[in-house]
Amino acid sequence: MIRPLSCLLASTLLVAAPTPKNLSPAGTVERQIELFNAHDLEGFLALFADDVEVSEIPSTAAPTGKARLRELYAARFQANPDLHASAKAQMLSGSFVIQKEVIKGRAGKGDPLEALVIYQVKAGKIVKMWGLRE
Repeated sequence: MIRPLSCLLASTLLVAAPTPKNLSPAGTVERQIELFNAHDLEGFLALFADDVEVSEIPSTAAPTGKARLRELYAARFQANPDLHASAKAQMLSGSFVIQKEVIKGRAGKGDPLEALVIYQVKAGKIVKMWGLRE
C-alpha cells in the first residue's frame, strides 16, 4: 500500500531534483539564464561547479567558487528585482558556449548592460566563466 505522505515526498523530490547532467553545454547555459531570470538562486547555483572560476577580460578581481558566487548573486537578485538576462547571439565550440548577453533591470541604471560571456561546461556544470563588457 502506498502511503499519501510517501507520494507527497516523492513528488517533492522530483520537483527539487537537480538538472540532469546530460544537458549539452548550450542547454546548461540556457537553463542557467532561465534560472537567473527567475531569481532562483539555488537552481542557478546548481549549474555551477563548486570550484567555478569566474573572471573578466581584461582581468579584474572576480569571485572564485560557488560560495562566493552565492553571496554575489543573492545580493544582486535582492537589490535588482527586475533583473533579466537574454542571449542575443551564441557560438558553440566543444565544451565552450560564447554568448552576447543583454542584462536589463539593474537598479539605478537606465541602459541595459551588453556583455560577451564565455562559458566552459563539463558534465552539466559551468566550470569557468569569463565576461567581457563594453
